Order: sequence, then C-alpha cells, then structure tokens
Amino acid sequence: MFDPIQDLVDFHEKFGFSIPKKPTAFCGEILQFRANFLIEEVEEYRDAGVSLSEVLGDGIDDAFITDMLEEQFDAMIDLVYVALGNVVLQGMHKQFKEGWRRVHEANMAKVRATSKEQSTRGSTFDVVKPEGWVAPSHTDLMEDHTHRSGE
Repeated sequence: MFDPIQDLVDFHEKFGFSIPKKPTAFCGEILQFRANFLIEEVEEYRDAGVSLSEVLGDGIDDAFITDMLEEQFDAMIDLVYVALGNVVLQGMHKQFKEGWRRVHEANMAKVRATSKEQSTRGSTFDVVKPEGWVAPSHTDLMEDHTHRSGE
C-alpha cells in the first residue's frame, strides 16, 4: 500500500533520527539545512526543464527528452520526499492527512486566473483566491506541541 508518510518514518528511524511525538519547530542549523535541501531539489527540477527547453527548438531528440523528463520526475519525487521528511522530523506526520484534506478543500475553491493581472505571480497558469475565499486553519492540529509551556 502506498504510504509515503510511513516510508519517511521508516527512513528516518533507519538512520537514527529522532521523530517527535508532537509538532516541533525547526530553528537554527536544522532549519537552514532542511530549507536548503528543499531549495536544492527545486533547483534540480528547474535545471532539468531549462535543459529541455534549450533543445526543443532544435528538433526533437527522443532520447534527450526522455532523459530530461526522467530528471524532472526524479527531482519532483525527491522534493516531495524531502518535504515529507520535514513533516516527519517535525512530528507533524500524524496531523498531515487532515491538514492535506483542509488545504485541498480550500484549493478546490480557487479559480483559474484569466489574465496575468489577476495573478500575483503574473501568469495565467495560476489559480487565485476568489472573493470570500477562506484559508484553511491548522491551529487545532498544531496547538499540542513540544514547546508548550508548563509541560
């Protein structure tokens, strides 16, 4: 059964990383390390796409395109792996499914941008928040954390 959260729990346990039982904030060195790790994976994804766009105008080389697609695919999986690793290492894995449900529900209430001006990112590839859109709240999922005073 596909269970990426459990896969990441297993991975981090294998290498002796502590997995908190409650949500825990990253700060300092670990925050910088994990954020840079995410950026590295995003850059790998972008760089594979840049390489692909350079050759598409020169005619299609199926083998090269397959290689670039494989690099983008691998980079996307790595990005999700690292991001979910953060969720696990921060002890948020038990709340993840409900948090995901809430974000998905809120995202489904958005609309596709019909003009670049409608988008804060300047693109019609964007989806935007319509009037009255409500962001999901995760306060109840995070309030029982390891930093709680008095515990």
